[in-house]
Amino acid sequence: MLKNISIQEAKEILLNEYVDTQLIELSILDSLDHVLAEDIESDMDMPPFDRSPLDGYAYKSEDSKYATKDSPAVLEVIDNVQAGYVSNKKIENGQAIRIMTGAKIPEGADVVIRYEDTEFTDKEVRIFKFLKPHSNIVKMGEDMKIGDLVLQKGMTIGPAEIGILASLGRSRVKVYSKPRVAILASGDELTAIDKSLNEGKIRNSNSYAIAAQVKKLGGEAVMLGICKDNTEDVKSELNSALKWADLIITTGGASVGDADITKEAFKAAGADILFWKVNMKPGSPIIAAKYKNKFLFGLSGNPAAAYITFEIFVRLVLLRLMGKKNYDLMEVSSILESDFNKVSSQNRYVRAFTYKKEGKYYTILPDKHSSGDLSSLSGRNSLFFVPGGFPPYKKGDEIKVQLINYSEVGE
Repeated sequence: MLKNISIQEAKEILLNEYVDTQLIELSILDSLDHVLAEDIESDMDMPPFDRSPLDGYAYKSEDSKYATKDSPAVLEVIDNVQAGYVSNKKIENGQAIRIMTGAKIPEGADVVIRYEDTEFTDKEVRIFKFLKPHSNIVKMGEDMKIGDLVLQKGMTIGPAEIGILASLGRSRVKVYSKPRVAILASGDELTAIDKSLNEGKIRNSNSYAIAAQVKKLGGEAVMLGICKDNTEDVKSELNSALKWADLIITTGGASVGDADITKEAFKAAGADILFWKVNMKPGSPIIAAKYKNKFLFGLSGNPAAAYITFEIFVRLVLLRLMGKKNYDLMEVSSILESDFNKVSSQNRYVRAFTYKKEGKYYTILPDKHSSGDLSSLSGRNSLFFVPGGFPPYKKGDEIKVQLINYSEVGE
């Protein structure tokens, strides 16, 4: 068992461990937000024919070569073709066909003009300007060609990807299943959130915060409730969860002392400890373990510590289980808008709020930094990494921050 390792060493251990991703087949609508588990090649040209991208008139470009506002080209309208239908008439010089968006370009036509740019009756259309050949025509295969790799394994499926699958006639698709994550809170001081507080008790907020983090990343969170601070009770919960969960997260009982029961419970359940304690704060007493192909994490009972170690370590494993390839939080250069004078020998992650203004990022630090301050997490969308022993930071310094909630950065 490795102990007191660096942040990078802990990440490398988790990245090098085998991850057992599960493949399932879903209907394309149910595949939304899953990770694609197969390459998708087009078996057809899309569109499958030259089509009109607008409502207008199709004709030969050369017929409007000398058309002007004062001397329009006057063409005979010989047909009217709706989307989904095909004209059986061939356009000759001096002729035009009224055409709707999406309809196949009639034989002989090489240009389409908008209704708004013409004057027309049922029998003729007046064109007041020249359009080059192939103007306003979507060519066959312009979007996709036969054999094109249109969707790549490992990408997250969104509405556009579902639309592409539908256009190719794919009603079902292979994806990686979403990991089932069991969340257990241990601590004699904990009580359920809907219970009255007796003296010396606190409500189990950690399980809900962790479950929300899991769901936000796309995992399926199952809260196991509260467990007493003893090895046998935690072991029993673990043994049950290991039968179905892909990942188990516990909070509490991970630090040094009489309540240090999580590590022993992991061992008693048959798991191998990958590492215990990382040189960082908050959250240094994190435990990472593995039982067969299942991961177990023991996080601090302190809310901020649990939250941050989830984002730095658990997130990495959860995304791997989902089949994703990019695990790192987005890092940006930012201008510090608060002094930070606390110097520590340990590496430190400071909660922060980062915003974007006129193309630059700015970061504000909260007044509270304690690992037990739950309120210090609210409204924070980034983490400021401070290396151990680093001198104080001053307002105006350029720093690096990792964005947890990029959508909240704004501009």
